[in-house]
Amino acid sequence: MMQGNKMIIYVNDEPREYSNESIYELLRKVGVDPEKPGVAVAVNADVIPRSEWKHRRLNDGDRLEIVHAVSGG
Repeated sequence: MMQGNKMIIYVNDEPREYSNESIYELLRKVGVDPEKPGVAVAVNADVIPRSEWKHRRLNDGDRLEIVHAVSGG
């Protein structure tokens, strides 16, 4: 999956080049405010605690799912 020196990860099933930023930095890069309540992240189907977002890095081929809680009915 690596293309040259860049890794490929999947963000909500979309392939994307990854350059070893933290989950926190990646969220900001894709337009998600990591400080906003109601955001959850899973990597390869494992939920990642918010306390790990600033330090956790991904591996080539990882699948990141970003979920937003929505209120209302």
